[in-house]
Amino acid sequence: MSRFLLSLFLVLASALPSGAFAAEGDPPATARLAVAVAEAIRAAPAEAPVAVSLSGSSAELRRAFGTLLASRLAAQQLGPVVLEVPPERAEATAREQGARSLVRLTLDVEGGELVARGDVLGTWVNFWSGRTPTRPPKPAAAVAEGVEADAAVLALASVGTPSNNGTPGPGPQQKRPVRLLGAVFARLETPLAALATGDLDGDGRDEVAALTAREVFVFAADGRLLARRELEGAPATATTREPFGALAVLTGPPRLAAWSTRYAKGEVLTLDKAKGTLRAAGALDAAPLGTLERGTFVPGQTVFAPEVRLADGRAITVPAPFGAASFASPRMLFVHADGTASLYARPASAPSRLSGLGVGSALGDLDGDGAPELITTSPLLQPSPDALRVLSLTPDAPMAHEPLWQGTLPPGRALFVVTADLDGDKRREVVVGSWKPDGTSELFLLRQGAP
Repeated sequence: MSRFLLSLFLVLASALPSGAFAAEGDPPATARLAVAVAEAIRAAPAEAPVAVSLSGSSAELRRAFGTLLASRLAAQQLGPVVLEVPPERAEATAREQGARSLVRLTLDVEGGELVARGDVLGTWVNFWSGRTPTRPPKPAAAVAEGVEADAAVLALASVGTPSNNGTPGPGPQQKRPVRLLGAVFARLETPLAALATGDLDGDGRDEVAALTAREVFVFAADGRLLARRELEGAPATATTREPFGALAVLTGPPRLAAWSTRYAKGEVLTLDKAKGTLRAAGALDAAPLGTLERGTFVPGQTVFAPEVRLADGRAITVPAPFGAASFASPRMLFVHADGTASLYARPASAPSRLSGLGVGSALGDLDGDGAPELITTSPLLQPSPDALRVLSLTPDAPMAHEPLWQGTLPPGRALFVVTADLDGDKRREVVVGSWKPDGTSELFLLRQGAP
């Protein structure tokens, strides 16, 4: 898998097609970083031939970036060679191979950016300077460059992370540490109303669907827009002031159920990937909370009524109206407007009351043990910055224990959280939908990084 991923990535990166991996037609993040780092090396100024030593992140990400950086340095007539040795042996190896300069870089994904930090130094030695050979005074420069990461970077960074492929056997599954790396996945020009994931084309990998007040969008695993469609139908008699709705991927055959509170009814849509379109396939008379779960909007409010129809047809009444719901069988989570939530261990059980949750909350197995974790944003009304927390549901009071992982999110208000299997590898990624201060929306992807 990793060889195929790397080969495909390098072909696309070298061609730099518009919109191939990044939003708004940007070249891939690795290509943008390679340009910036190559310019910094040239300005050092480095003397050819130049040896490059890379450390940090995953081997696949280092290999992809190293190939692109070498190409840029070659275009500058710097005669590059990428060293495949541990960092502590880089200087000696560079001398052995006749390099006049050495570039030492650490590559990582931090705060939604792909970052390269290190230095440029001379490797030829003045043997006439005394008993101890000395380096030349030039080049001697620090390198610190960063660009906005993208979905392709996260895919490469995650290669090598342990996964639970195949069918889980009986008994507890092996856990893996939760270490999430994030990057911008996609952007929308208007506020987000709902977010969902699921396999819409039957290829075993999830797509990401986004709903605004009047449109629905479907994105591929790399953030490319596959299709978009304006919603149709009669207007609702009582609309919400802010965009709000329900969105879910239905099974057998795969369909997308979308309902914005701007309209009196919802729509069922099918994805024609070859034509890049969403086609109408029916109407909805209940809000799609999940694959089979249904609810009802409270007229004029950005919440659902407490009455919920479950997948098996049974009806339950949760303790209060809720703004978000998440299902990871047999567990169910309903998040209320006051920052509390009702967590059901199974549909027939009494709910546990949780507090301190953000409105963006979901259930999903991120550590691979077969049991879902609780993923939630900040409970503050206007956090700056917003944050994402991953909590174990094993304790009786998960909110009272330290998170398995937590990290800050880009500026904006994170209101939507879903999980997805974007690669078909049984590992769940996290997609966070945020409202931005300028009235736009952003989808931020977090996935497991290499250990």
